[in-house]
Amino acid sequence: MVNIRVAAQTDLPFLRENDSHIAAEELASVVQRGRILLAEHKDEAEHNDAPIGWLRWGLFWDEIPFMNMLTVLSANRGQGTGRALVTYWEKQMNQAGYSRVLTSTLSDESAQNFYRAMGYIDAGVLLLPGESSEIFLLRDLETAPDLPDPHITRQ
Repeated sequence: MVNIRVAAQTDLPFLRENDSHIAAEELASVVQRGRILLAEHKDEAEHNDAPIGWLRWGLFWDEIPFMNMLTVLSANRGQGTGRALVTYWEKQMNQAGYSRVLTSTLSDESAQNFYRAMGYIDAGVLLLPGESSEIFLLRDLETAPDLPDPHITRQ
């Protein structure tokens, strides 16, 4: 079973160890602002929760929720955790009054297929010299279907 919750300061060691795309000081600030969702594998037999993935977000142009990072540890991929994190985040953003969300991925990464399967549409491309193009993807939340998953608990 997977539990999704807002990351706490006590999760910083796990996040620092696994998210090398952000400076430690900024990571602590993002956690303090409540902008990381953590997915945990709930082990009923051992009564403990082990982190298996996270979603980190911010605001594009200070007004549109932007998913900066979605990661599920390799041993836990393909089990719906990424989809659960994104769906939970979208619902939070919708409840907060936002009507759309954004994310991006490199054009040579397969993540674009995941986002398109979740209903995201291409919204533009950023071209930086010497790098693969960055594809921006958009999702209108009014059209986001309710995708309940009986295996996901939410706090």
